[in-house]
Amino acid sequence: MRIEIDNVVKGYPRADGSRLSVVGNLSTTIEAQEFVCVIGPSGCGKSTLLGLLGGLRRPDGGEIRFVGERSASGPLTSIVWQDYALIPWRSIVDNVAFGLELRRVPTKRRREIAREHLAMMGIETFADAKPHELSGGMRQRAGIARALASDPEVLLMDEPFAAVDAQTRTLLQDELLQVWSQHRKTVLFITHSIEEAVLLADRIVVLGPRPTRIVEEIRVPFPRPRSREIELDPRFTELKHHLWAQLRDATLAAEWAEAKGER
Repeated sequence: MRIEIDNVVKGYPRADGSRLSVVGNLSTTIEAQEFVCVIGPSGCGKSTLLGLLGGLRRPDGGEIRFVGERSASGPLTSIVWQDYALIPWRSIVDNVAFGLELRRVPTKRRREIAREHLAMMGIETFADAKPHELSGGMRQRAGIARALASDPEVLLMDEPFAAVDAQTRTLLQDELLQVWSQHRKTVLFITHSIEEAVLLADRIVVLGPRPTRIVEEIRVPFPRPRSREIELDPRFTELKHHLWAQLRDATLAAEWAEAKGER
């Protein structure tokens, strides 16, 4: 499924009656089965963009088009959240099956699908546990399993590994690379980590301060299948430094605008 974002504008009303412009005339295309990471300064509108793509918000202007043959059984998009968003009183298997339940998939079949995806994420032995009994990494694995169990056309990921420790984050990144290579979903992945973006993405979109526009789009030069060995490649370091310079400039611009009261 290809996503075409055409001059999208989004803002929110302020208490004083003025309007806060968050996304300003943003345009890009995400190709079918492409893995795109989005980076940008805090508060620039990354999560707003994800909400627009996920149908949680409507643009004030412009258009978002999903182009391609759509599966009759699955949803258009599924979202993996930073805070896991698991239902606390449900077992892990029933959390993963929740989207299938909403689509009235029979109980036996939806539990089979849920267990298959838990096995894919390596946590099938915790299927009957409650979310509070799992570590943060396990809960996020369940969140990814839930998103994929519905078989969406597009997977939207909002800083999904930000709440876990560094070691768990490394493991989850490696697991996501493997899972994506199997399913080849179109992915939009928001992150604050430049290293994570270079490791995971086919293309990196750098956003500027709000009202956010695209500062640069960079094709990641490393072929797939991909492993952590690319971190030893001089091009990895060069790209990381280039992205940091772009992100630093965007962050300083955002802070300057904040100081002048322009945001």
